[in-house]
Amino acid sequence: MSDLIFCTLHERQDLLKNSVKFLNEEWPRSDGSREHSQNKSCRSSPPMSFLLINSENEIVGHARVCHLPNRPKSLWIESVMIKNTMRGQKLGKKLMNLVENWMLENNFDEAFLSTDDQVEFYKRCGYLECDPIIHSTTSTSVFPAMTKFQNSATIASIPKPSFSSQQSTVCSSTVPPPPPPPPISPAKSSISTTLHQYMHKKL
Repeated sequence: MSDLIFCTLHERQDLLKNSVKFLNEEWPRSDGSREHSQNKSCRSSPPMSFLLINSENEIVGHARVCHLPNRPKSLWIESVMIKNTMRGQKLGKKLMNLVENWMLENNFDEAFLSTDDQVEFYKRCGYLECDPIIHSTTSTSVFPAMTKFQNSATIASIPKPSFSSQQSTVCSSTVPPPPPPPPISPAKSSISTTLHQYMHKKL
């Protein structure tokens, strides 16, 4: 563990394609899409990716940090991953500590993240559960989807235009008018945390 090196992807651009393969082992995407994402993170400031590499230049860990809207002193941490064969060696906590130390050295004092199934791990790293916040991922995926759902509910609640008086007369002589539809409950504006638990930590 002592021979591991912590660096930015920007410092080791020769490992960009390896980072694409590394992340796709856990979260499969097309190589082109993943490489595009990693290219955008190949920077010396957020959004940026960090690597944990061994003496043989193999990637054993990865994490990415991004800016948060209206939170200039905070960063969003995502794509945290340790190589499958090296898990259980406290490398995840080591990687988180290294990322947080970099944040402190660069005048950031709070970290946010979300997780599907690693709540206990992040609690051991000092993170607390919190309400959902807007970040680079939700702003491009969750919120547009939520808006589409709200718009659909709004459209469904608009009554259909009535028939002309002549059509109404014909219909009333043959078939009784249908009962009015039940009221539609307004769409909830909150984001479900069923899939993601949001967490934060003051550094």
